[in-house]
Amino acid sequence: MFIDRIKNWSYERKMFILFLVLHFIVWSCIGLIRTVLPTDSLEGIYWGYLHDFGTPKHPPLAGWLTYLTYLPFKTDYSIYALSQAFIIIGFVFIYKLARLFLNEVQSMLSVIFMESCWVYTYITGYYGFNPDVILLMILPVITYVFYQCMYRNKPLDWIKLGVLVGFCFLNKYQTGMLVFAMAIWAFIFNRNTFKNKYFYLSMVIAFLIFLPHILWLVKYDFFPFMYFDGELSSPHWYNHITAPLRFFVVQLSVIGGILAFFGLTKLIYKSPFKLRKNFDKKDAGFLLIMGLVPIALHLLMGALEGGNMRPRWGFEFWYMFSILLFYFFPTEITKKEFNFGLKCGYFAMIVTFITLGTLLAVEKNYRSRYPVAQIYGDLTKAWEETTDKPMKYIGGYIEWTLPLTIYTPTHPDCILDTFGYKNPWIDEDDLKNTGILIFDRTPEEVTKQTFKSCPYLPEDYEVNPVEYKFTVKNAFGQEREYTIYYHIVPQMG
Repeated sequence: MFIDRIKNWSYERKMFILFLVLHFIVWSCIGLIRTVLPTDSLEGIYWGYLHDFGTPKHPPLAGWLTYLTYLPFKTDYSIYALSQAFIIIGFVFIYKLARLFLNEVQSMLSVIFMESCWVYTYITGYYGFNPDVILLMILPVITYVFYQCMYRNKPLDWIKLGVLVGFCFLNKYQTGMLVFAMAIWAFIFNRNTFKNKYFYLSMVIAFLIFLPHILWLVKYDFFPFMYFDGELSSPHWYNHITAPLRFFVVQLSVIGGILAFFGLTKLIYKSPFKLRKNFDKKDAGFLLIMGLVPIALHLLMGALEGGNMRPRWGFEFWYMFSILLFYFFPTEITKKEFNFGLKCGYFAMIVTFITLGTLLAVEKNYRSRYPVAQIYGDLTKAWEETTDKPMKYIGGYIEWTLPLTIYTPTHPDCILDTFGYKNPWIDEDDLKNTGILIFDRTPEEVTKQTFKSCPYLPEDYEVNPVEYKFTVKNAFGQEREYTIYYHIVPQMG
């Protein structure tokens, strides 16, 4: 019967499903050009291994999912596949969202044009799986369920919304910006929401899911917020102007492809650029508020805080941009126009694949081609010449320590940066009895990291960094040499 259903699908639907399948295959394989997982994924595996309710940067959900996916397979591909599985789910719900406002073919193109948003493609090869990938999936899901709550008001929808928002907060604090947008729309268009008992039930569910992380934050003095304080602190007044401007300019790189494909479709098929005149105010308000308010809040944050606003903080919130264009500038999509849009999607896929694949293949960078076996062997040998105890702890530059933690047979524990707070995952007495190997980019960094990782050391303790060189080869055998420095802190118990 399933085969019969497929036969009855329209040509456009068959091409749309094929596009999604090819997207998954292409982008779940691109990362295999690397020899090690991206740092974000390595961090996630290690955070999940620590099985705690918080990390030095984010709530714990991404770490749990990364670790649980990697654990049974012990293969890098499982992480890339997980990343694209989340993105495909996000695409499906972008389509479902679009169907609330557009016809089927317009909704399909709303997704296909998203292929030009490099965050849905590039992100897997260069970042693997991280909290941002979860946002790419969960934001459109939450928005779709929120719409159902507002228009159907069924208890089950409110329960779903509470669960989704709770887990979204358990993934990244930026969830608050989407929730704020939801509250604005409800206040303007459906104030009865705030008298609805199911609304408060949804809030309670979300809070209970997030509560363990709140308790964890209280226990450890909210030290992850030191990460954001460091990112957003601004030493100069003009950063309050330049930070949001830089942020906005980079955002254009995300939506530029969508604008280009939409504009080309209009121009080639001579469809007028006319703003929709007759539209439902509630629907239009929903699209504008949910689609643009989170971006506006990021710009406001940049204006107030200044500092180093990372552009990728806003990338995940453009998931409704294609829908906005098709809704406010309506276009009749014929089979020819659909095929052109499909070709645009494949063009974006091929160009991005060639660009990213070439970059990953030719670069001689330790971030993607780290010689784990060589470095682990050499540092283990140096360790064994100093002490007869196994190397249990390593610390220093996290992009060099984490691969040894994840890929080596002994999996030494990695000292994570807790921004001056006591590391909650390390038993200081055990560390003192075992010793630690510190390695970093410069002798000064080794000295700094040594005292940071071992707060029990006396002030007059002498750090003697040893120079060590390793070579990174790209896919074509071209080499680049790196120099690092290490120091072994012996056991003191």
